[in-house]
Amino acid sequence: MIRFFILALALISTTPAFAQSFSCRIGTRPACLDYGDTVCSSTGKCVDANAACFDTYQCNYEGFTCRSNVTECVEEHDDLLRKHNKLVRDYNDLLERNNELVSDYNALLERNNELVSDYNALLERSKRAQSLAEDTERCVRWATTLNDAQSCY
Repeated sequence: MIRFFILALALISTTPAFAQSFSCRIGTRPACLDYGDTVCSSTGKCVDANAACFDTYQCNYEGFTCRSNVTECVEEHDDLLRKHNKLVRDYNDLLERNNELVSDYNALLERNNELVSDYNALLERSKRAQSLAEDTERCVRWATTLNDAQSCY
């Protein structure tokens, strides 16, 4: 039992304190920032001691990004999403209104076609009546007796 405690003590004393250490990739330099300090990369991107940054190219080809940038991007995304959703609602409202207008137009067009058909039928009846009246007038005009005139009707 004593051996176990000695072995455990030996292991604990040789274990590195991972929570207080960090490692850097080859070719990089670690930096500890004091209050008000900033670190700038060779490309001119600067961060202060409060920045939480991700590795280069972690997100995309544009390079590293910091939490503040991500927050701004999320806010911009949410704003764009709200605008997009409003545009979609507006579009759907306009589409519904357009469909109503098309339906109203088609109903009017159908009614117009009915009226044109009725007009054409009345016009045809009018022409027949006018022709009958002209024929009757001619018949009466050429009649020489009363019987001839009565037979025109």
